[in-house]
Amino acid sequence: MARRVNFELTDKVVVVTGAGRGIGKAIAEVCAEYGAKLALGSRTLEECEATAEVCRQAGVEAEAWTVDVSNVASIRQFVDNVLERYGRIDVLVSNAGYNSPKPALDYTEEEFDYISDVNFKGAFFIATAVAQSMIDRKIPGSIITISSQVGIVGGPLRAIYAAAKGAVGQFTRSLAAEWAAHNITVNAVAPTFTRTPLLEKAVQTNPEFAKNLQKVPMGRLAEPDEMAAAVVYLASDAARMVTGQVLAVDGGFTAI
Repeated sequence: MARRVNFELTDKVVVVTGAGRGIGKAIAEVCAEYGAKLALGSRTLEECEATAEVCRQAGVEAEAWTVDVSNVASIRQFVDNVLERYGRIDVLVSNAGYNSPKPALDYTEEEFDYISDVNFKGAFFIATAVAQSMIDRKIPGSIITISSQVGIVGGPLRAIYAAAKGAVGQFTRSLAAEWAAHNITVNAVAPTFTRTPLLEKAVQTNPEFAKNLQKVPMGRLAEPDEMAAAVVYLASDAARMVTGQVLAVDGGFTAI
């Protein structure tokens, strides 16, 4: 008889960045339902602590810290704080991101740097910091970065963001091959337009951006917990043979 497929995260220490709102908040709360111990980070501690409290009410341990993923020193301090609290990290969900949709001709150098620093540089350096802790402790682990459908197919008004998320796909494939010998899986989840405060703001302020919503073949926004479901799968023992993949949760957007 085939062994039971296990999607539980019981006692796994799961780090989630950008956990104060939107997709990150949903990921933390759903991981808590599956038994994970949560280490949560965001720029706004109050929001992150509110997510941690919801997780505690689900009966699991959860702690919140401030982290600015655009700053490598802040990333390293955050990882050190988590290791001091829990002793290990089993799963990283690198969710923190930032975008400011506008025509490519209108971006400044400062905007280019910040979008790149949050979505690419920060995602890379938190992945390496967490992987080092896994390698040092000789434990298997999962690293999951939240990318975007535009990192696969591109899109208007998001040239820098799309490029940064495309880079996430490439380092995901490269790190998966590099760290497989350490029993570390490296994957990404690429959401479509998902019902979050950031998306709602973009839709309200940019009519051209709002038109893109009509291109999702399934005809609706995704919900944050649908992204969380993909993360739970990749973080669980059910996905131990899955690595180097960018899983598009996009209602068919990248298939057309």
